[in-house]
Amino acid sequence: MTLHLHGVVRAAHPLPPAGGWAARKIVVDDLAVVVSSLADGRSLTDQDAIAHLAGLCDLVVTGPVLPLRFGTAAADENAAAAAVHALSVPALRGHLDRLDGLAEMHVHLAFDEDLALSAVFDGDQDRQAFDGGGTDLGAHIRQGELIAQRVVVWRRQRAEALLAPVAAQAREVASVAEQEHTEERRAFLVPLHQVETVRATVAGLGDAEGVTVTCTGPLPAFSFLNATVAPEPDRFSKTTSRWGW
Repeated sequence: MTLHLHGVVRAAHPLPPAGGWAARKIVVDDLAVVVSSLADGRSLTDQDAIAHLAGLCDLVVTGPVLPLRFGTAAADENAAAAAVHALSVPALRGHLDRLDGLAEMHVHLAFDEDLALSAVFDGDQDRQAFDGGGTDLGAHIRQGELIAQRVVVWRRQRAEALLAPVAAQAREVASVAEQEHTEERRAFLVPLHQVETVRATVAGLGDAEGVTVTCTGPLPAFSFLNATVAPEPDRFSKTTSRWGW
């Protein structure tokens, strides 16, 4: 039986009620690694990924969690404990202390493409530039790239303005890689007691013209753990989860 490693918590951290995530703790000094059993040779599924994230989200409600990359495994309890020691117990302890009482919230802004283009298209000047390109494909490509760059600048400036009230409630803010040129994703590290306030603030942003807003959280601090947490930095970077968090 292989152990699937989910995250590092304090030894006294309560586990969520038994449900779809049958997890237990392996104590390492004053810390613990949360694990579940995985039958030898069984491949992880999308349902395992969902359970992994859901379990971590349940854990963060009652204390700080340092998430491990989905699929991190150990042969047995000794190997799991050794993995925690390899990550440096003092460093892990320091990060748990820093994240105490905090959680990550994600905000995704999706801007209307037509609105974005109309905001950056410089009227007659741009039309003349496009018309002047004639049949020169290279010129049209360069002009299209220029408009795309303007959209990115406009999108980020618009996001900064819209998200200023959310940022004011956060301890830290991080950008999350967007998937489309009209999308902006931000992560906010906020006190747990302000999660609902942040959620309400984000909901109010939906009144803005030409933008669709979604909010996710509370989450473990995927985006706010720096590479010095471990000699294997990919375990604790914002790109290590299956979802790119």
